[in-house]
Amino acid sequence: MYYKIIEKFGPSDEERWQNYLNWRQLDLTCFDSIDGILKPDLFNPKSQEDWANCVNEDFKLHLITNLNYARKILQRYHNANIVGVETELDEDYESEEGLLGYDIIDGSISVLTNWGTDTENLINPHLMPNGLIGDLAQALRIRNLLRQKFPDDPHVKKSEVWAVYCVDE
Repeated sequence: MYYKIIEKFGPSDEERWQNYLNWRQLDLTCFDSIDGILKPDLFNPKSQEDWANCVNEDFKLHLITNLNYARKILQRYHNANIVGVETELDEDYESEEGLLGYDIIDGSISVLTNWGTDTENLINPHLMPNGLIGDLAQALRIRNLLRQKFPDDPHVKKSEVWAVYCVDE
């Protein structure tokens, strides 16, 4: 499992939260998606210790490999939290305790929560109140359906299903 230090976003953001819900036509109670626009990654390796504790491949430098180090980094920020992620999932993945749900990620952007207004209702009906999909098979089906319907969309073409976990801070 990898760890992300991300900016918080949710109901406490009041006007920004309401604007988002209105735009996406959603009725969420919280926001556990790891969308990089609404909840940007805050960790950017700078020191040797940072580099020794990050994923140094595939443009995933924002992912931290060590939970204790992630907790140490979290202390640098006041409006942030840690989430655990498992990346590039397939149908054989078995979830662990603490799973919040599944996100479909293109680079750092969530296809579930930040890919237009979903006028075709391909995504919104399947979202849990936290903005994630609760079932891996459903998340994989949605990703595959989006790839079929929008084969030329660069956000969909390279998207991956990720598991998102709650981490005790």
